[in-house]
Amino acid sequence: MPTQTFLNLSKEKKDKIIKSAIKEFASQPFSEASINKIIKNAEISRGSFYTYFADKYELLTYLLELFREKLISNLYVIHPGKKLELEEIVFTIHHHFFDLCADEIYKKFLANILIYFFGRPEDEISRIKDKHHFPTDHSKLLEVLDMEQFKFDSVIMINKTVDISLAILNNVLFTSVIHKLSYNDSRELLESYMQILKEGYGRN
Repeated sequence: MPTQTFLNLSKEKKDKIIKSAIKEFASQPFSEASINKIIKNAEISRGSFYTYFADKYELLTYLLELFREKLISNLYVIHPGKKLELEEIVFTIHHHFFDLCADEIYKKFLANILIYFFGRPEDEISRIKDKHHFPTDHSKLLEVLDMEQFKFDSVIMINKTVDISLAILNNVLFTSVIHKLSYNDSRELLESYMQILKEGYGRN
């Protein structure tokens, strides 16, 4: 995550760095993204960048955390004071993803990030996540989740179910990006996977 030095910057300066990063990550594959271009467009020095972030992975971690916070706050706005079914949360995030993709820059940014992470070996992604503490905590989601929908009371099991649901969502979004699926086709694919998860695949 960014240093306190970055967090202490004015909103205007932080927003400029964020916009510059998103623009660069959208313009080409993440592996080829240039810190030099980011600092040039943000009008900061290379030294300043490294007082804010360790590297571009840490910058990306911060952007993804902002994205996650935006998705969760969106849940509160759309469903104020309501406890939600897990499907509702997944479908709302899916819808918000497509809303963001209406902006070409966000669309390319999200596509490049999905393609990068789905295209890397699992051990490499694990090392990146361990080093940069990619967000995996579901506490905020659990606050809006209706716990009565689950047939088990274990928070560990509920967290695993949320993990599986988000993995399904990520896979559907990746498939949607690669095959350029429409919102409706993507939603239909997501619904079919979530139905399997909800019903289970084993014979009773």
